[in-house]
Amino acid sequence: MADKPVNLPYVAPAHLLQLLLREMLWLIGLVGLLAIPTSALPTEPEVEAITVEIHGRTFIPARVVLHAGRKTSLRFRNHDTELHAVVAKELFLGINLNVGGNGAPEFGPDGLTRVIIPPNGLAEIQFTPAGAGTFPYRCDMPGHDMRAVIIVE
Repeated sequence: MADKPVNLPYVAPAHLLQLLLREMLWLIGLVGLLAIPTSALPTEPEVEAITVEIHGRTFIPARVVLHAGRKTSLRFRNHDTELHAVVAKELFLGINLNVGGNGAPEFGPDGLTRVIIPPNGLAEIQFTPAGAGTFPYRCDMPGHDMRAVIIVE
């Protein structure tokens, strides 16, 4: 059986050169993009993650150190079978923050005033401490004498 001749469309040399140049530029761009080391790409700032355990009506640890200007995830995990609260008004005055978990946040005119954490619950507060200082906090539930401190360096 004889091969049937294939009729290809005529492409003018100038048009062919233009297509070839476009493909080469695309390939050069791709190679250039792949050659950028990943360390040169912008990255998310590292989040400082701290967990405070609540057990036996005690904040553990009783002293936490954070760093001013560093994005922070501060978690409070309640292992007790009763409600607890975290009241740290001065630390959260006038700053932007997010509260996650199954705690119940309460806000006042100046920002977060307290978070109530259910039994076996978790409250996560994401924020960036604005300035250095010592910030006491407590549980203000009736009969709970729980106190601790957050130090921002």
